[in-house]
Amino acid sequence: MRDHTINLRGGESEHPGPEAARPRKKFHSALKLTLVIIVVLFAAASLWSTVASGMAWRAVFLSNNQVYFGHFWDMPFASSITLRDVYYLQVAQPSQQLSGQDQSQLKLVKLGNEIHGPTSEMVIPLSQVLFSETLRPDSVIVKTIQNGQVQKTK
Repeated sequence: MRDHTINLRGGESEHPGPEAARPRKKFHSALKLTLVIIVVLFAAASLWSTVASGMAWRAVFLSNNQVYFGHFWDMPFASSITLRDVYYLQVAQPSQQLSGQDQSQLKLVKLGNEIHGPTSEMVIPLSQVLFSETLRPDSVIVKTIQNGQVQKTK
């Protein structure tokens, strides 16, 4: 069925009826639905990746030669990462022995008891991160943390 209207200049003109607009509306609705599904799937995958990576212990190596250990959280397109339950290595130098050899040792320290009173969470700009590694459950660092053999700063 077609609608006929009278043109002011005379004569009749045909306008497509509402049936012609329906396929275009269906296409736009399907396109919108597809885009929404893609966005939701991307967000779910990103969230899953973030949650899964937050369960493992990670070593984060920074451009200033420091290494921090913790649970690594990053969000897609963010300019920083968050490291939770943070630990770091500190050089412990016992008194010089008679042999004169350097007997320095490393100790693992939990972030949070320093003089300035930080929490055990760090936000690190991505520009400062050289790389990160996932630690195995049987690594010395992870076992030391799990066994509670960690130094607390004074």
